[in-house]
Amino acid sequence: MESFDDFALEPVGKSLPPKILAAVDIGTNSIRAAIAESYSDGRLKIIEQLNRGVWFGKETFQRGGLSAQSMRAGIEILKMFQKRFAEYHVEPVRVVATASIREASNADIFIDRIKISTGLDVKIIDSSEEIQLSVTAIQEELGDDFPRDESKNVLIVNVGGGSTLLAILRGGTVIHSQILNIGTIRMREFLTDPNDSLENNAAIFRHAIHETLTSAEAFFPFHEVDLALAMGSEPRFVGKQIGRPSKIGDLQSVRTSRFDGLVERCMKMETPQLCQTFGINFQTAEMTVPALLTYQEIFQRTKVPSFLVGSASMRHGVLRVMASEVWGLENLDYQNDVLDAARSLAEKYRVDLDSANQTEKLAIRIFDELKNEYALPQRSCLLLRAAAILQYCGCFVSNRSFHKHSFYLISNSEIFGLRDYEKEMTAYIARYSFRSAPKPSHQAFMSLSRETRVAISKLAAILRVADALNHGNPIDPDTLQFKREENDLYIILPPDDTLLLKNRSLSSQGRMFEDVFGLRIFFMS
Repeated sequence: MESFDDFALEPVGKSLPPKILAAVDIGTNSIRAAIAESYSDGRLKIIEQLNRGVWFGKETFQRGGLSAQSMRAGIEILKMFQKRFAEYHVEPVRVVATASIREASNADIFIDRIKISTGLDVKIIDSSEEIQLSVTAIQEELGDDFPRDESKNVLIVNVGGGSTLLAILRGGTVIHSQILNIGTIRMREFLTDPNDSLENNAAIFRHAIHETLTSAEAFFPFHEVDLALAMGSEPRFVGKQIGRPSKIGDLQSVRTSRFDGLVERCMKMETPQLCQTFGINFQTAEMTVPALLTYQEIFQRTKVPSFLVGSASMRHGVLRVMASEVWGLENLDYQNDVLDAARSLAEKYRVDLDSANQTEKLAIRIFDELKNEYALPQRSCLLLRAAAILQYCGCFVSNRSFHKHSFYLISNSEIFGLRDYEKEMTAYIARYSFRSAPKPSHQAFMSLSRETRVAISKLAAILRVADALNHGNPIDPDTLQFKREENDLYIILPPDDTLLLKNRSLSSQGRMFEDVFGLRIFFMS
């Protein structure tokens, strides 16, 4: 059983009886669960962890989908977990699935069979959410011990069965993140020749890892890392073998020189010998060499003299989110991470951040005025704010049709904390905040669900008005007043000698607002 210390949320008043939560992770080579007591004073205590092997990754990466046999095995494991949950009176349970299910051609069939057989809803999480949950888990494991020095870059790395997660944090905020399409099972299935020697197989692994990381280095600054922290079962194995207590929380510290020696030793052993020598199961032993080689290459590129090993996993990040929800806690740190990532991207594309931040504040003010009457969910405000920050990033490519360039850049960039569909929505909000409103001829937009199209149109219309207000003299959003007269909405500004400029901008951009909200909009002092 894996170990994991208690970790805490923000306190929410007097203590109440704990709630029992469970998070289940359907991974590439196993299904794992963590059961925890969640307290109203902020504590989360892991009381049991479950782990059963099943080779989803082998099938997905080899044949593109899951066999009926592995589906049945997975469902039986979940049923077995449910019996354990019932003994603890767990409520609620959250089930997430990662790369091996995400990439399976028959994932929908498997999820439907799980629902019918167990009643459990499975959420396939995208790579951005995987990074977010992993970072959250580490931050919660360390709490106040997490390095928050603004001058230090902290790398979090997790080599999984299907992919490798990388994130660099500075001052506790993610500034770079990347998912690499290289993982232990993926490498073994595509690159291993059972008739070849251990040395040749290892050489092929090294070559594939080197090529992948060299390509990633164009976008991911390994050389800027000051401190590295490894997640996963293989780093925990390393920590157990050669680690020493660190000065940060309960983490283990491993010298890279000693790690290199352990890697060379493991490379010379067949899988049964790894099991016998280190007391690990066959499933773990098969993944050990490709995982260790990947970590080794990453650490060599960072040039750190040592790295840290934690016991947290993505499941603990899921539990953290669940605990926030069941106790009604707002995760402001998470929202700030998203916005910091958006600002970092805007800075990369030389956006005028002072102007962008002003547009963001004005957009929030308009959103708050309309949200109740027009059923605007609070989560959508986060997308509006990100779009306001990135609205003009397309000017980096060209001032001509910059809104279309903004759409492309946002769609194809990593924004930490936003799921893929949310990033796509943000891109559309920025794209339709200028020039043409959505049209039936815009086929990609029209392929979205009706609810998504309406949400994007509402937020883009708000952003157009905020952008018009930001022309000319800056305005304190708190000084704005709103007045309704039947189907007219008046935004009343303090005395402003650039009011004419703002109104001219509104006249060219404000039609969409009237079409979407049914309100003609006017600026006046």
